[in-house]
Amino acid sequence: MRIVKDTSNWTTAGSNPSQFNRHILCNAVRLGSGLLLTGAIGWAAPALAQDSSTSAEVQQALEEIVVSGQRGSVQSAQLIKQTSEQIVDSIVADDIGKLPDRSVTETLQRIPGVTIDHFMSLGDPEHFSAEGSGVAVRGLTQVRSELNGRDSFSANGGRSLSFEDVPAELMAGVDVYKNPSADMIEGGLGGTVNLRTRMPFDSDDRIVAATASVNYGDFIKEADPSVSALYSDRWDTDAGEFGLLVDLAFSEISTRTDGIFSRPFFPRDDLQGFEGRTIQVPRGADWRSMDFNRERLGSYLAAQWRPNDTSEFYFQAFRSQYDMQWDEDAIFVQNDAYATQPAAGEEFVVDSNDVFVSGRLSQPGGIPFGADIRVSNRESVTSDFSGGYKWMPDDRLEITTDFQYTKATTEALDATIATGIDLPYISINLSGKRPDIQADNDYLADPSNYYWGFTMPFIEDNEADQFAWRADIKYNFDNNDVIRYVKSGVRYSEREATNINSGYHWQAIYQPWMRGWKLPADEPMPPVEDVSQMSLNEFDNFFRGKAPRPGVVYAPHISLIEGYPESFDQLHADASENYLCCDDYTPATMDDPSRINEQEEQTTAAYFLLGFGMDDLAVPVDGNVGVRVVRTENAADGMLRYPETVVLGEDEETETQPWYQEPQEIVAENSYTNVLPNLNVRLSLRDDLFLRFAASKGIARPAYNQMQAYQTLSANRPEGAGEGEYVPPEEFRLTSETGGNPMLEPIEAVQFDLSLEWYFDDAGGMVHANLFTKDIEGFIRNQTVLEDHGGWEYSVTRPVNTGSADIRGLEVGWSQFFDQLPEPFDGLGMQANYTYIESDTDVPNDEGADPVDTDGSEYGSMPFEGLSENSYNLVGMYEKGPLSIRLAYNWRSEFLMSVGPNGFNGTDRGTTWRLPVYNDDYGQMDGSVFYDITDSLSVGLEINNILNSETRTIMKQNAAGDHYASYFLNDTRYALTLRANF
Repeated sequence: MRIVKDTSNWTTAGSNPSQFNRHILCNAVRLGSGLLLTGAIGWAAPALAQDSSTSAEVQQALEEIVVSGQRGSVQSAQLIKQTSEQIVDSIVADDIGKLPDRSVTETLQRIPGVTIDHFMSLGDPEHFSAEGSGVAVRGLTQVRSELNGRDSFSANGGRSLSFEDVPAELMAGVDVYKNPSADMIEGGLGGTVNLRTRMPFDSDDRIVAATASVNYGDFIKEADPSVSALYSDRWDTDAGEFGLLVDLAFSEISTRTDGIFSRPFFPRDDLQGFEGRTIQVPRGADWRSMDFNRERLGSYLAAQWRPNDTSEFYFQAFRSQYDMQWDEDAIFVQNDAYATQPAAGEEFVVDSNDVFVSGRLSQPGGIPFGADIRVSNRESVTSDFSGGYKWMPDDRLEITTDFQYTKATTEALDATIATGIDLPYISINLSGKRPDIQADNDYLADPSNYYWGFTMPFIEDNEADQFAWRADIKYNFDNNDVIRYVKSGVRYSEREATNINSGYHWQAIYQPWMRGWKLPADEPMPPVEDVSQMSLNEFDNFFRGKAPRPGVVYAPHISLIEGYPESFDQLHADASENYLCCDDYTPATMDDPSRINEQEEQTTAAYFLLGFGMDDLAVPVDGNVGVRVVRTENAADGMLRYPETVVLGEDEETETQPWYQEPQEIVAENSYTNVLPNLNVRLSLRDDLFLRFAASKGIARPAYNQMQAYQTLSANRPEGAGEGEYVPPEEFRLTSETGGNPMLEPIEAVQFDLSLEWYFDDAGGMVHANLFTKDIEGFIRNQTVLEDHGGWEYSVTRPVNTGSADIRGLEVGWSQFFDQLPEPFDGLGMQANYTYIESDTDVPNDEGADPVDTDGSEYGSMPFEGLSENSYNLVGMYEKGPLSIRLAYNWRSEFLMSVGPNGFNGTDRGTTWRLPVYNDDYGQMDGSVFYDITDSLSVGLEINNILNSETRTIMKQNAAGDHYASYFLNDTRYALTLRANF
């Protein structure tokens, strides 16, 4: 329960309320079920204006407004949308530590125009994320993240906060701004996501609240704890009024994901039994199982001091720590796509288009597979300290200054060790709902058939910190029918980011292609001598029994991962003792300058904003118009390295290095200025019907991992040249696959919104429709150009600003509580929203940059990555007496994840191919049931993924057509929760 008594610290994006604002204020008074006006809307979001002429009766009524339950949450979010000068959608916690979903990411997907994906990243369609990731607003992943209206970020090589890292229990609400105003910090192309926490002055009374949960995953069959606690109070003293709030949250979940993979198809004109025909045949199929565990620990402290009626000091400290580990057992095909044939006595079944449907694949010597254990650990910490001072000498003038220091770190180790096995055959049947994959289980279960395959560590150590200061001044005009206020301010920030990683350092131990070269051609692969270094995974309850178990796997024991790096070094050392082939091992390192990316950035911004309004018109109008000017200065240090390749002379004795020069230091400095105008207009067609128009220009700066100032030049022998064959230097392929481009500039967007909002019921009834368009310039894509270095011409690939896109869409939403129904159905409520987005992209591609199929054919224009054409949310609510029920369904249509990600790219028989991979349409249902035992104590059950939805990806090929590339199943997650609030 919250009682609002003190409204003297309310702020507004406007000034004295217009007739429109008075109407909203009176409606708020009539919301008998209650709203936490100040606390729900929060310190950093626009709140109701305090009208000096508001009657004593209204002030008294405001004191009786009380917050409770889902209805209060919906009404608070509706009030934020209705009174904001910007176009914004919000979700508000209906109690302490009670956002409607278990993670911030899952909460965000309920907002119109916001989507998430369920993979670790869009570029990795092989690893599932149970809680979701990859937040996109209106199809764009260039989303600005804020904490209480200030910059917030993770040390991940980008600029934004990883929302899955943030404890949802600490949040009072989440706001998504679709079209900004000039006083908002620049940087969100799709939109700005602001995470709001509470302040002690939000409540008049002391608050003590605690939550305890047990989280259970029904697939992994593990239970984990979650706890949170909050204390808030305020005191009147001779030195003024003080407030203190402390909030702590810890949560842990565990999940399991099983995956089945069908690999790309290749044109084959050499198959036995199909002479004279070209048959599309898959390379093979894989299966894997992944266990995931994450822990989130969050802490938040806020203090306020109001020494008098005109001044206030405040301080906030926020820390979020995210520890994640997943381990995976997998068996995956490593064969030459053109080496397989139908097994002896078997025939492939093909469809009318000569595309493989089912059959048993085999090849001489067996089909090479890898069987790995992969463990990925990541620890990310974001710490944020901020404070400021606000001075309000009278009702007209408000001056604020604000300081912030943020530090973020990420340390990660992703380590893989693989055994190898050459399977006699693999049977694949693609005619059913899912692939039916079968292998020789007896052969898989024999440890003597395995050999050491490879190691692949990835080490990461990132750090970023930022200092920011801003100052704002606002002057409100009394009795002015046109100009309501003027506001101006400046902001300065300094950020340093150091991102270091080893890259995925793949190092062979024994591989089938070494036969006849580094290994004896007529001998079996060297078997694993110490069987205790492997463990048998039998894939119990594989795919929940919905797919046949393909087979067992002897994978390296997890202790070898835990022994990194010594265990990796020892495996390679043992191999080099037995065979001369294996003495070229180099351990992963982060000391190489090519792996270090150091960036410094300063921004200086100034803005002017004018609030206006005209109440006497036939259609009252208000809004704001302004401009923000920001100067950005980047600096990056790096190095240019020339090829060290040795060229053997025609006499087979003379050796030269014709391209070599001493490394050259790169000092890259870049600066640019952006002028960002904006306009927000609101027309009051009726007291409950509003038309909005917004126009603005936005930018999104390039990610730091795209701006590395390091370049390595390479000289490679032409394809087909023998190892000892003489090749003239001018015939070498001179290339550079650079890591970044420090001279990149921001992506720019000119955006327009037209929104119609009807608030037909004071108690949470609303309908809105929003048309939007974004014209985007300067997308960042890799481009290959010819550059001269040291007198030689190199083919250099680097990211550049190129191309444009037009994004257009529609958002519609509806919210209503059905109070008119007879008891007990008068507790029902419903929310629904739908988003439609279409896009056109024009990104010039150089030769070799287009997606290419395995047969060498190219694809036509591709959609924008991560953008679903259709998405919707349906939320059913019931709240009556002590019972509160919520059922939410989220769905999005298919979208392009990536072109040529791991597993869907390669070079075979002279064709370098890159396939587009799509996420198939996906829907998930979540729900909760809570019961108030007393006014202060409640118990509930929360369920995620009630329908146990299956996630699928699609690979698109020209001749072979569309095929499902992967299938994933994971847990239904349960949380039994006890909440106490005093």
